Amino acid sequence: MHDVLVVGSGFSGFWAAMAAKRLLADGGEVTLLAREPVLQIRPRLYEAHPEELAVDLSPLLTTAGVRFVPGDAQTLDPDRRIVGVAGGAELPYRRLVVATGSQMQRPSVLGADAADAIDTQAEALAFDRRLAQVARECAEPVVAVIGAGFTGIELALELRDRLALHGGEAVGERARIVLIGRSATVGATLGIGPHATIRAALEAARVELLLGVAVAALDDGQVTLADGRRLAADAVVLTTGMRAAPFAAQVPGMRDALGRVLVDGALQAPEAAGVFVTGDAAAADTGDGHLTLQSCQHALQLGRYAGENAARDLLGLPLLTYRQPDYVTCLDLGRSGAVFTRGWERVVTETGAAAKARKRRINTEVIYPPRAASRAELLERARVAGSAEPSEACVAQ
Repeated sequence: MHDVLVVGSGFSGFWAAMAAKRLLADGGEVTLLAREPVLQIRPRLYEAHPEELAVDLSPLLTTAGVRFVPGDAQTLDPDRRIVGVAGGAELPYRRLVVATGSQMQRPSVLGADAADAIDTQAEALAFDRRLAQVARECAEPVVAVIGAGFTGIELALELRDRLALHGGEAVGERARIVLIGRSATVGATLGIGPHATIRAALEAARVELLLGVAVAALDDGQVTLADGRRLAADAVVLTTGMRAAPFAAQVPGMRDALGRVLVDGALQAPEAAGVFVTGDAAAADTGDGHLTLQSCQHALQLGRYAGENAARDLLGLPLLTYRQPDYVTCLDLGRSGAVFTRGWERVVTETGAAAKARKRRINTEVIYPPRAASRAELLERARVAGSAEPSEACVAQ
């Protein structure tokens, strides 16, 4: 019997396991179930060198005393409190944390299944190999990015330098980069605040915009738009938004349009006793009436709350109400630096080189688990601010 079973090794799953172990200490077993003990640094997969963008969690799990079980969770029986794993194994639990994350939504058009993407490290590596091939074989390469949101903008603004890395500066400068989006506004979900800065960066990088159009088909070497226009492209990459990964559908209860479980203030699934949902699989109120986004920023804190509350529930302690009202965005703008905003109104507070330095610190330091830490230091990092210690570390039920 697993006292707290965490499904998923992303940002939220890792910190959920650490937070649960901090409270249970040596008095209960915390188990992490995932395909492999690896944290993919998804916020950075638009960058060059995707082979470097993963962290082996094995040493940290061992240090913390968290058990790792390899496997692909497929079914959930909340009445019997059992998670079914591919191959037939069953894992019984006392409390469950669902941290199975999100996956990119591929458009329902001909050829979309075969198109490149950067949603996972494996996909980012495949796309990088495609860029290398294009840079070697095409004097004036054309790369189409489909999806003009956060990730699409960051990727489009990196592509000249990434092509130059593979084929030389001249190839990068001669490349034609086309960013295609259904909305009439680039980065529409980012609000009006940073819009002018984003447009200026795209213009400076000579990124062409095809906005307010849908893609009808993706053939070999060609993008066909719904209005009949066709674009010949040497590489096509999708950045078309995310929805909750399939396992979240196993959790009883209501969901939002992204397939996320609508959780209560303690991140519990209201219709599944003993089940907590976190990260990109959860739709939670941040404490100010806004729902969490499928972002690393929210996942890191959600994981800590979910893991701590799962352990608290097991110990018979009061649960904590999730709060994360301080919302910011930091968008990488390639050679133009970055843009940093505060609040849900997305008020721009920093641009250019200063914002770029902040972005680099976030991407290379803040979101990473500690590279080396003692057990006490590692578990302390998982503490939810303001949480009280339990009087006894004993598993109640």
